[in-house]
Amino acid sequence: MKSILKSKKAEGYIDVAVAVLVIAFLLTLIVNAWSILKVKQDLNYMCEEIIEAATMSGRIDEEVGKRFDELCAELGFIPQKDFEADFYEGAKVQFGDVITCTLTHEVTLPGFGGFSLPFRLSVTKSGLSRVYWK
Repeated sequence: MKSILKSKKAEGYIDVAVAVLVIAFLLTLIVNAWSILKVKQDLNYMCEEIIEAATMSGRIDEEVGKRFDELCAELGFIPQKDFEADFYEGAKVQFGDVITCTLTHEVTLPGFGGFSLPFRLSVTKSGLSRVYWK
């Protein structure tokens, strides 16, 4: 019995098996992190486009809402949106005033069995209104 326990004939196989498991775990982590980075980049793009639409029209109305819906359909997810501005007569923003858009989306880091790590991605962009309202 002692000779069997002291034998190291299968030691190489165990090292290879452990190395394969570690590599598989790292690849899973990298793929999941990459998908989260893609969502962050998509949020950034979406926020820039929405701010561009809002600053060009000088208001936050149906035009900005239609652009938001187009981007949601294009990218495949619907983030929570929030606008901040000094409004002038309803949804209008006066020339030179700041319009701020914040997009927030919940994501999870899956891929490790039943365990998942939820967290929130948020992007904030701002721009100046380009329309003078009389």
